[in-house]
Amino acid sequence: MSARLKKNLARLTLFLVVGSAIPAVQAEVRRIISTDGATTEMLLALGLDASLVAVDVTSTLPEHLSSLPSVGYHRALSAEGIMSLNPDVLAGSMHMGPASVVEQIRAAGVQLIRLPPSLDLDQLEANIQQLSDELNGDAAVQALKSELQAQRVQLERQTLPGTRAVFLMAGESRLRLAGSGTSGNALLSLIGADNQADFENYRTVTAEAILALQPELIVLSGESDQATADRLLKQAPMLAHTPAAQNGHVFTVDGRTLVSGIGLAALREALRITALMEDD
Repeated sequence: MSARLKKNLARLTLFLVVGSAIPAVQAEVRRIISTDGATTEMLLALGLDASLVAVDVTSTLPEHLSSLPSVGYHRALSAEGIMSLNPDVLAGSMHMGPASVVEQIRAAGVQLIRLPPSLDLDQLEANIQQLSDELNGDAAVQALKSELQAQRVQLERQTLPGTRAVFLMAGESRLRLAGSGTSGNALLSLIGADNQADFENYRTVTAEAILALQPELIVLSGESDQATADRLLKQAPMLAHTPAAQNGHVFTVDGRTLVSGIGLAALREALRITALMEDD
């Protein structure tokens, strides 16, 4: 074999080795932006925290990620703001928008992962599997699904069948009651309670209308503390006459856990509520 041929073969070998290595390296580098808190928590649970480069305002982050930039609210995304972060993946719910912004981001070559709202535990598990399949979270997905199954079993032991319940979102001057097809209704279904709202979506109601439903459990969206429940009763003192208030069964859940359906944190909130009811 001539010296020239040996040299050319060496170059070809080097080209093939380097060329085959480049896609593998690129596949490992995934810059992910999450647009809702439930998606962020699933990504963290799948061990993909090192890939996160930005999150939305509803995401709760561990200390080592607390400095990540925010992309704002998932329904009011900015194409310019997101593309300035050079993402490979934009992950979130089907509700991310506006549609024109999402299309701009797609056209720029960013991978979109849009998850259906998880209004039950089966859909939550499916969303976890989808994220794992698309983002190579295989190493953690089975352990996470096993944990989810254990929580499902625990929740079934603590459910509250027959409990008359309502889910409220309280603003400064109005009360919004959760009907079917909402995250609030999904949470009540998760704990086995009977939602007393007989309509779809959310509807503004009066305190008198809620009192007429005679709920034994009131779940309020806000910050998870007693002060939030106390503010509700001060804002709408008539609710103090409900069986729920009279028995101390007005509980607050972190509203961020229900932005796009039931997430892992919402499941923990459900377990907390059923445990509190069980203790009584």
